Amino acid sequence: MEVSYDEDLDENSFFQILRTDYNDLFLKAALEGWVICVPRSGSLPKYTLTHEDFFSHILIPSDELPGSHFRTLSDKEVRVCNRLITVEQNDISRPYSTHILFEETFYTDDLLKYKVLCVESPLERHADFSCGQYDETRILTVQTLRDCIDLLWTQSAGKEVLEKMDQAILNFLTVNSSLELETLQIQKDLVGRLYVSCLQIALKDARLREKSDEDKRLLENVKLSVETYVHHGIYKKLIKGITACTACDDASLNKIVRNLSDIQLQDLNVRSDLYETVPRARRELARIEGYSTVLGKIGCLKRMIAYISKPNLEVSCSERMSGNVIATDDLLPVVVFLIIKTSLPNWIAHLTYMRQFRFSSCYTCHIDEYSFFITTLEAAIEHIRSGILLGPSVPEAQYVYESESCEDGCNSWDMKTTKKSKSGRSEVVEKSCITYFFDQIRLGNVEKVQEILSKNQSSDNAKYSDSTLMKDNEDLLPRLCHPLCSCDRCESLLHKRLCDTSPTVHSTDDRGFTALHVACLFGHPHIVDLLLRSGSNVDALDYRGSTPLHYAAAKGHQNALLSLLHAGATISISDNDGNTSLHLASNNGHETCVKALLYFSEQTGSKLDANSENANGDTPLHHAARWGYESIVQILLEYGGRPDVQNKRHLTPMDNAHNLHVSKLLVSVNKTLPNSKPVRQDKESDNCADKGHTDIAAATKPPLDFTDESTRSSNGVMNKLRKKQWGIHPQSTEQMKKVEKLLRAIALGDIRLACFYVGLDGPVSDSNDSEMGPPSSVKSLCHPLCICEKCKPDVSDVSEDDSKLEKDILNINICNSDGFTPLHIASMHGHTDMVRLLLDAGAWINVMTKTRGLTALHLACQNQCTETAKLLLQCGDCDIDIQDLVGNSALHYASVTGNARLVELILKHSPVADLKNSSGKTPLDEAEEKMALTVVRLLRGGKTSPSLPWREKKEV
Repeated sequence: MEVSYDEDLDENSFFQILRTDYNDLFLKAALEGWVICVPRSGSLPKYTLTHEDFFSHILIPSDELPGSHFRTLSDKEVRVCNRLITVEQNDISRPYSTHILFEETFYTDDLLKYKVLCVESPLERHADFSCGQYDETRILTVQTLRDCIDLLWTQSAGKEVLEKMDQAILNFLTVNSSLELETLQIQKDLVGRLYVSCLQIALKDARLREKSDEDKRLLENVKLSVETYVHHGIYKKLIKGITACTACDDASLNKIVRNLSDIQLQDLNVRSDLYETVPRARRELARIEGYSTVLGKIGCLKRMIAYISKPNLEVSCSERMSGNVIATDDLLPVVVFLIIKTSLPNWIAHLTYMRQFRFSSCYTCHIDEYSFFITTLEAAIEHIRSGILLGPSVPEAQYVYESESCEDGCNSWDMKTTKKSKSGRSEVVEKSCITYFFDQIRLGNVEKVQEILSKNQSSDNAKYSDSTLMKDNEDLLPRLCHPLCSCDRCESLLHKRLCDTSPTVHSTDDRGFTALHVACLFGHPHIVDLLLRSGSNVDALDYRGSTPLHYAAAKGHQNALLSLLHAGATISISDNDGNTSLHLASNNGHETCVKALLYFSEQTGSKLDANSENANGDTPLHHAARWGYESIVQILLEYGGRPDVQNKRHLTPMDNAHNLHVSKLLVSVNKTLPNSKPVRQDKESDNCADKGHTDIAAATKPPLDFTDESTRSSNGVMNKLRKKQWGIHPQSTEQMKKVEKLLRAIALGDIRLACFYVGLDGPVSDSNDSEMGPPSSVKSLCHPLCICEKCKPDVSDVSEDDSKLEKDILNINICNSDGFTPLHIASMHGHTDMVRLLLDAGAWINVMTKTRGLTALHLACQNQCTETAKLLLQCGDCDIDIQDLVGNSALHYASVTGNARLVELILKHSPVADLKNSSGKTPLDEAEEKMALTVVRLLRGGKTSPSLPWREKKEV
C-alpha cells in the first residue's frame, strides 16, 4: 500500500457514482470478481463521467495470467507490474502508464468480496481535441491567473492547497499591515518569504510533489502559479508600497511625458507600415494597470507586441504567423510612442513590480521570453527619461519653420524651402512670408524679427504713395506675357502678388497662431517683450481657444508667462476644453509657473479659482494628484484647492491619487475641511488588514486578471458567437469557490440553495419562506437559507443589503474551469424543475463544456434523463444536431444508451440522420454495436417511414 497517500474511497465521487448510477455494472463486477480501478480524487475532470469512463476502469483478469494481465470492458489490454498499470494504446510504441496508490478490499451486503485499486490518474487518457494530441497535465503552459489556479486545483488535492495559501496570505497582510511604509528592499524580502512559504505549502501535497519530481516543466509551472497566486492576493497592499517608493521617479517621468503629449509618429521615424497597428496596441497597453500579477502585466506587453508585429489578427493561424517583419530598432520607437500616448501615471512602479518581484525566474543571467518584454519596456522608458526627445516641439504642426539662407545674399526673406516627397526625392516648395517670420521667432532671432517688423512699419507708412504704386506696377508688368494676359502662369503671379502681404504682429497661420503664440510656445522672453511693445494682442485666441498665456504655462516658460501677466493678460480665461493656464501648468508639472500664477493672482487681486473645472469637471488638483506632483498639490491646497471636488466621472483628487504620499496629503487636508465628503474606499479591499489605511487609485482599478484572453477577439461577431458557445468564467477566486458550491448544490438537488446563489425565486416549500427577506445578509448565518430568529434580517436592513445582494449573485451562465454551467449539471442529473427555472431565467441552452464540448442535451441523453431532454427540446433555440468535440450528437448518445423512449423523442424533432462522429459511426452504427435492437428498429424504420420527419444532412 502507498504510505504517502491515503483517501477515503467512500467519499470518492467516481466510486460513489459507480455504486449508485451504475449499480448493475458494479454488482456484475463484484459478482464476477473483477478489479475496480478508482482514479484518485481530483484527477478526473469534474462532472464529465460517462459510461465509457467506467467501462475503461473495470479490469477482467485473463485466464492465463490473472495476476498481471487484464482486459478492460472497453476492450483494451492492461498489464500490472510493480504497482504500475500500463494500458496499451493503438500506437503500441506509446503505452500509457499510471501508478497504483493503494489497494483496498470491500464487501457487499451479500458478503461478496471485490478489490479496488486507487490509481494516480484515469486509465482512459483524455485528449486535447483542439490540437489532436493528448495532454496529461491539461495545462502545459500557464498564461493567466485562471490557468494558475486551475493547475494548482487539478494537480493537487483540490482546493485544500489554495485554502492553505489563502490563510498564509491573510496572515501576511495582518502581520505586515504597514507594508506600504517599508523600503523597496524590505518589501521584496517580505514578499519573497511569503512566496517560499506558499511554495512549500504547494509541494507538501504528495501528488503535486511526486508529479513535480517527475516533470521539471510542471515544477516550473507550479512555481509560476504559486507566485502569481501570491501576487494576486497581496497586490492592493504591495502596489501602494511600490508606488510610494517610486513616486519621485514616476513624477519626473510624467512631467517629461506630459510635455511630449503632442509628439507624432513621424517625429520618431516610425515605419509607415506600422501606423495602422498603433491604435490596437495602445488599447492593449493601457490595460496593463488593470492586472494585479506580474504574469498578467507581462501578458499585456506580449499582446501589445503581437499587435504591432501581426496587425491582421482576424486571419487564420497559419497566415497570422507571418505578420510584419519587425526588428528591435523598429519596435522601440513604436513602444516609446505608445508609452507617451497611453497616459499611465505609474510606469516606473509597474516596471519595478515586474523586474523586482519575479521570484520564480530569478536565476543569474536567466534570459527568457518574459525578460525580453520587460527589457523592451525598460529601454523605451529610459529613452524617454534621457531627454533626447525634449527638443523644441511644434504641436500638430503643418509647417516646420526652418530658415533658409538667401541665394542672392540679400536681406529679404526667402520664399522657398525643400521637403521630401513621398517618393523620397527633395522638392522645392514655396514658403510664405508669415512662415519665414514665424520661423525666425522659433529660432529666437530677435534682430531679424525686429528688422521684419520695422520694415513692415515703414512700408505701411508709404504704401499709399503714388510713386510707390507706380513702382510696384512697373515691377509687375514685365513679368506678364502682356498687360491683359489671363493665362495660368500670369494669373498665378497676380494672385501671389495680391495675397503675399507683409507679416505683422497680428498675422495668423492656418492654426490661428499669432507671433506671440509662437514666441510663448518656444519660450523666448525677449521676443515676447518685443512683440508686446509692437502692439501684439496679449489675449489673442487660436483655433483651440488658447491664448499665449496657455502655451507659456503648458510649456513651463515662466519668464514669458510673467511678461504676459504684467502686460495685462487675462489670467482666468479658458480654452475650448475649459482649461485655464493653471490647469495646463498643473497637468504638465511646471511648479514655477503654478507658483507664478497663484502669487500674481493673490498680489493683484485677479480672479483665479484654484477649484475651477474644465469640460471634464477636473480641477488643477485633479491633474496634479493624478501625475504625482506632490509639491504642486501642496501649493494648490495652500491656495484653497479642495480635495473632495468631484469631476464628471464622480472622481475626486483623492480618487485620482496614484501614490501614497499624495493620497495621504489630500486625505489629511480633507479631514480638516468643513462639510467635506468622505474618502471613497474600495469595498473589496476593506478587510481587517486594510482598515484605517489610505487607498490609492492604482489599487482600485477594475481587475482584468480573470479575463479569458484565449477567447477574446476583436471581431464583434466572433464575440457574440463565443458567448453562446462557452459559459462565463468567474472573475475572482471567491467566485470560483462559490461556483463550485452552486454546482454541488444543483447536483445534490438542493434547488432552493442553488436559486439563492443565482438570485432566482425558487419554489416555496413553506409559509416561513416569505419571512426570509433577501437571501443575502450581513449577519453570520447558520447556513445561507437559515430563518431562525438570529439569522432573520431586520426590515430596516433590507435596503442596505440590496447592493451586497446584487454583488454576490452569480450569473446564470457562469461556469467552472471545465466549462460546466448550472444548466449542464441540472440536465445531467435530471433535475427538471431546476432546468425549467434556468431556462426561464435566460440560460444559454447550446453552451458547450470546455473539456468535451458537451451541451445540456448531450448530458441529458448520456444519463437517460428523458423528461429533461424533452424540456430542452421544447425550447425553440435548442440545436439538436450540435456535435461535441468527438463528433457525437444527442442522437448518438441516446442510441448508445439503448433507451428507445429517448431515441423516439429525439426522432420527433427532425435530427440529421447520417451525422458521423470522429470514429466514422452514425447513431445507427452505435446502436447496432451495442445490440440495442429496439433502437435499431426505430432508426431503420425512421429512414423509410413517412411518419418520422427525417431530413438529410445539409452541406455547410
